[in-house]
Amino acid sequence: MISQISGKVVDLNEHSVTVQVSDIAYEILVPGSVIQFYRKQRKNSQEDTKVAAPDTVSFYTIQYIEGTSSHGNQFMRMVGFKRKIEKDFFQLYTSVEGIGYKTALKSLVLPMQKIALAIEENDILTLKKLPHIGARTAEKMVATLRGRMKKFTLDQADQPLSVTADSDLQSEVSQVLQQVGYARSEAEDLIGEVLGKNPKIQSSEEMIQEIFRLKNQS
Repeated sequence: MISQISGKVVDLNEHSVTVQVSDIAYEILVPGSVIQFYRKQRKNSQEDTKVAAPDTVSFYTIQYIEGTSSHGNQFMRMVGFKRKIEKDFFQLYTSVEGIGYKTALKSLVLPMQKIALAIEENDILTLKKLPHIGARTAEKMVATLRGRMKKFTLDQADQPLSVTADSDLQSEVSQVLQQVGYARSEAEDLIGEVLGKNPKIQSSEEMIQEIFRLKNQS
C-alpha cells in the first residue's frame, strides 16, 4: 500500500497529476483545486522565466481498485492530497454508502471545515447542495459521520478541495475546443486560465464565450 509519494509533477491532465519518482511516474487523481494550482504555476513559469522549476512535492495517497471482477476490468488507482488531514477527511467522507472516490472529488466544492460543520450540525440543506450529493445521501452522511468530524471543523483552510465548476463541464468545453483544432494541452491551458479569472462559471456556453474574449485580447 503506497501511502505517500514524493517527486516532481511532470504532467497535468483533467483529473490527475503525474509525479515522477526516480525512473517511475505515477498518475494520481487529485481534487480540482490541485489541478488549478499547478496550472497557475505552469502559466506563471511560462510568463516569467525567473520563476524556478517546481521542487519535490509530496502527496498523501490512497490506493483503490476501480471496476468489478465480474466484468473482468479492474484497475489500480491512486488518489492524492497535499495535506494529511485532507486524506483523513476523504477516507471518512467516502466511507458513506453511495459516495465513491470520483464522486467525492467532484463534490467537495465547500471548504472541508464547512462540510464537517454541516455534518456535525445535521445541516442537510447545505450538504444536499454539494454536486452529486442528494438529500438521501446527505442524510446517510450525517447518520454515518456525525460525531466523527469534530477535528475537521477546526481546520483553518478556507479553500474548497474541488473547484466550483464541475469537471464534467470542463471536459465538455475541452472536447469542443479539440473539435475546432486545439490540442488537448492548449484546451486545458485555456480552460484553466479562464477558471482562474472567473471560478464561478456555471455553463459550457459561458466558458466558451470567455475563451473567445480571451483569444481576441491576445
